[in-house]
Amino acid sequence: MIFRANQARRRTLTFMVAALLSSVIPSSLMLPSALAAPASAPTSQDASAPFADGAFESIWTRNDLPVADKTIARSWTWGPAPLAAGLETYSDAPDGSGKRLVQYFDKARMEINNAAGDPSANGFVTNGLLTVELISGLMQLGDSSFVNNGPAAINLASDFNDVNAPTYSSFGTVANTSAGEHRQPDKSDGGYAAQWINRQGDVRDDASMQMPATQIAYFEPLTGHNVPHVFWDFLNSTATVQVGVGTADKLLLDPWVNAMGLPISDAYWANVTIEGKNQNVLIQAFERRVLTYVPGLPQGWQVQMGNIGQHYFEWRYGTSGVTPQKATKPAPGTPAYLVIPRLGVQTKIESVGVDKNSNMDIPSDPYNAAWYKYGPVPGTAGNSVIDGHLDWYGIPQAIFYYLDRLQVGDRIYVRDANGVDRVFAVSKQLVCQYNKCPLDEIFGTTVATRLNLITCAGVFNTAQQNYNKRLVVFADAVQ
Repeated sequence: MIFRANQARRRTLTFMVAALLSSVIPSSLMLPSALAAPASAPTSQDASAPFADGAFESIWTRNDLPVADKTIARSWTWGPAPLAAGLETYSDAPDGSGKRLVQYFDKARMEINNAAGDPSANGFVTNGLLTVELISGLMQLGDSSFVNNGPAAINLASDFNDVNAPTYSSFGTVANTSAGEHRQPDKSDGGYAAQWINRQGDVRDDASMQMPATQIAYFEPLTGHNVPHVFWDFLNSTATVQVGVGTADKLLLDPWVNAMGLPISDAYWANVTIEGKNQNVLIQAFERRVLTYVPGLPQGWQVQMGNIGQHYFEWRYGTSGVTPQKATKPAPGTPAYLVIPRLGVQTKIESVGVDKNSNMDIPSDPYNAAWYKYGPVPGTAGNSVIDGHLDWYGIPQAIFYYLDRLQVGDRIYVRDANGVDRVFAVSKQLVCQYNKCPLDEIFGTTVATRLNLITCAGVFNTAQQNYNKRLVVFADAVQ
């Protein structure tokens, strides 16, 4: 806990800031310090700050951190690491900029169309209709603005050098896109996904491919396409996902239509080369992604998302070296949201000063964090300080309950009122007696750009209404 419920108990986390203000911090730092020079968002894989936005990392963490940590053996939802990021043209961006922030992964692309929106809201991060664009050849640059880039002659589900495998262009003969519809009859009453497709887009029947996995489980009336059991079961599967600092069994895709979009083709078999080995693969196109089923792969990896993020990036940018435009960051504004993906924290930031006892004040809500507004704005030079509750009256786990779980290198994102993230990487932790913490190191002047998070620790003293220790997590800005 930081503070209990009533006014008499509101002093558990606070430091004696009054003395610090007069002796350590110059008067100029009683207001936000001078704004830093603009920095650039990452545009490629970067070991120190690979994610272009905290919301991107939070979404990746849910499904793919358990895979990366080897907690579970299954196929990736996004991929093992983020790829290129930056600003892409979108003429109808809500902020009027004509741009949106994107980041590519093996399996998809994440997008933020309205950076000033609430990052905790559903739909803040979207995926894009990548499959529709690749098959039709029409690159979307706005709600109704397109450029004809030509259907992608890129293999959907095979080694890149397999000259016989079907491509996105091949699926133009069987898929619904802005270039035309190819609806199919409802086969959910005993039908099967038992047709083959070749590189030319020709289709042939094969009754030998009728098996339990390929029996049709669902027909989507809006697009007129059938989904076989093997894919339907995957779309609706329960799996181990990251929830906060632990894992839980929940829907892998919740809901699946947000991640996949609707089916825009039936599922077709193809004989292709995968990792140099000839294999049969079942392929189905959805609006946003492609699903594949390879019976010869191990359990957990038989159904996979296709590498459409890689494919789309290649189709859009080729090998010219051109990448999304770098996102020039304006000077940091007032912090609005705090995101700590490793802990599952995504919360609002209040601005606080000092209380009547000249101690740093605390958040009014146990699930919010609070920024010390008389120190520097996060992302500018100096020690920016944010505190949060450990627990609360009647609430055993408040926003910083698991703060001690952070490890060196874990990323912390502070999002300002303009919708721009500043990224910090944890450098160390410190536990100190509540009245003997190194205030100069936490609040004092420095030329470095730092963020320090504070919460209570140790044992709660009922008589004093105070925890006897404080936990401080120090983090350095990632440029």
